[in-house]
Amino acid sequence: MIGGTLAYTATRPTGFQPTHQLRVGSEHAYEFFAPATDLQCEVSHSPALGTYAYCQTVSHNRSVRMEADGTFKTCESGSCLGNPGLGTGTLKAGTRVIDGPLTCDLTEATVACYNHSKRGFVVSPTSLSSYK
Repeated sequence: MIGGTLAYTATRPTGFQPTHQLRVGSEHAYEFFAPATDLQCEVSHSPALGTYAYCQTVSHNRSVRMEADGTFKTCESGSCLGNPGLGTGTLKAGTRVIDGPLTCDLTEATVACYNHSKRGFVVSPTSLSSYK
């Protein structure tokens, strides 16, 4: 991370073959826990909330928010972490979440979120990197 923004340090993961695909609606943000413990994410393609992908890891006080155009904001302090809503579910590894122009792929250890131009980020309980 450089000056509150992500440096492009990774290449986009390839070869992900989803076993589940979830298309979410555009009225609300969609929150989920990832299979890797401690990863909480949210995607939105809503006129009221905007279009973004957001993930956080509480144990490392780290979060990232990517807008639809691929710009990022990161935070590394507990003051920027949110609380997931009551009843937020845990998705299985192999799930692909699609909300408008944003997609998040979940593995056992990571969540990779990206836009239509394949700019995105990969987050795990211990690391955060971006790619373009």
